[in-house]
Amino acid sequence: MQDGNNEDLCDYKFMMFNGECKCVFVCADRNSGLRVNFYDVNWNLLPFIRHYPNTDYEIPKPRNLENMLEIANKLASVLKNPFVRIDLYDINDNIYFGEYTFYPGGGLEEFTPLEWDYKMGGWLNLKK
Repeated sequence: MQDGNNEDLCDYKFMMFNGECKCVFVCADRNSGLRVNFYDVNWNLLPFIRHYPNTDYEIPKPRNLENMLEIANKLASVLKNPFVRIDLYDINDNIYFGEYTFYPGGGLEEFTPLEWDYKMGGWLNLKK
């Protein structure tokens, strides 16, 4: 899944709410049917799905997670937006920037259970 081998490349997406990472999701199995797992910043699998099913296997915590969190925090602090998703890749112990995304899934991808849509919305502070 990573480290530049022939398997699918893991795409780590850091969900930044008012400059703080609240969760990370990983896109996996792009070549065989996209699967998405959401994790908290301690790499605990979160109990919901958003539009795409979870993998049926554990995605290992990236070796460079702490460095990636630090980079995501720095990038988010420059923008000062209430929300941004920052995409990073960890390939052969090198961290690469993918993109900023302000409206993942166009804001239309459904959550199961629905309560997680509200929970994430509650992480936003629009008064800042």
